[in-house]
Amino acid sequence: MYRLRASALGGERVQLFGSGAILPQVLQAADRLEDQHQLAVDVWSITSYSELAREALDSERQGRTSWLRRQLAGHPGPIIAATDYVRAVPDQIRAWLPHDRHYLTLGTDGFGRSDARAELRAHFEVDRRFVVLAALQALAGAGQIDRQTVVAAVTRLGIDPAKPDPLNS
Repeated sequence: MYRLRASALGGERVQLFGSGAILPQVLQAADRLEDQHQLAVDVWSITSYSELAREALDSERQGRTSWLRRQLAGHPGPIIAATDYVRAVPDQIRAWLPHDRHYLTLGTDGFGRSDARAELRAHFEVDRRFVVLAALQALAGAGQIDRQTVVAAVTRLGIDPAKPDPLNS
């Protein structure tokens, strides 16, 4: 994992994790959060959740601080992880994240729903719009931004609040 982009903005901050082909969507979400909501957004490229989990297990066994915790030290705010894989992939590192941090994973928990990646991401709510929404919901849940900001964002992002849950449809 490495920090691909550090925000120069002050104020409320969020950490976005992206890996592989979805990383451009995460970067676009970061742009929108900074431009439209004046939020500080750090973007992290996660090259392997499995390796992060292995290293964290080994660090725990050796009584050391994991690479993951060392990297996130001094970078506050909720963490949103977006992946084209199932959410269980980024969930591998949940146990080694700072326990006072909200961690939300977005992933494509299924397949065969569309003929293109964009439609798949929209169906499973993991495209840039849903990364933005997840970050805003996490900040609102922590009382760092107003809930009305989230409600307005749903409309502005073109998200249908009545859309069926992708895991149950």
